[in-house]
Amino acid sequence: MTKRIRSFFLVSLIISASLSLSGCFLIGNKIIALDQDVEEAQSNIATQYDNKLRRIPELLQIVKASKNAEVEAMVSIIEQRAKAAGQIKLDADTVSDPDKMAQFQKAQAELNAGLGRLMAVSEQYPDLKFPDQFSALMTEIEGANNRITVAQTRYNKAVKEYNTYILSFPGNTVAAKKGYEKKQTFQSDLDVTKPVGAMDLDL
Repeated sequence: MTKRIRSFFLVSLIISASLSLSGCFLIGNKIIALDQDVEEAQSNIATQYDNKLRRIPELLQIVKASKNAEVEAMVSIIEQRAKAAGQIKLDADTVSDPDKMAQFQKAQAELNAGLGRLMAVSEQYPDLKFPDQFSALMTEIEGANNRITVAQTRYNKAVKEYNTYILSFPGNTVAAKKGYEKKQTFQSDLDVTKPVGAMDLDL
């Protein structure tokens, strides 16, 4: 093999290695960017859930004054469900684990079912005369649910792009080595504004 041919192969090898390394960096950066998009969307959802949970104690404090046995029973159950929902954090571990994600959504759905039942009772028994703050807080909670739905839609879109990239070539060649895992999407949440009859979860 002549000196010129050896030089040619050496240059070709260097170029090939450089292109391969450059490609890995580009793929890695793309995965990082997509992962950051998912993290931001996840944070937005968590914020909206926290906003909703912060309003519930005040809401229940208002309805406790009704001295109605049915309402008092619901207050106790909703307090338990709010506590359970607050204990499951929407973090990176949760969105990467199907079981944890299912538990999170189940806890939130059960809380929504309780709030929906409370709203229905307030409409069925107008003589309870809940203070005006009750309607205002329920409206705020409904608004939080609507914002959660919007945030979930954006999150699901970000997760779909991320999952597609890390599971497809060439993203999968880098994702597996770097430990990036598939993330879970949100299923449709039960909305507090739905009629009680439309809810699968009863008190």
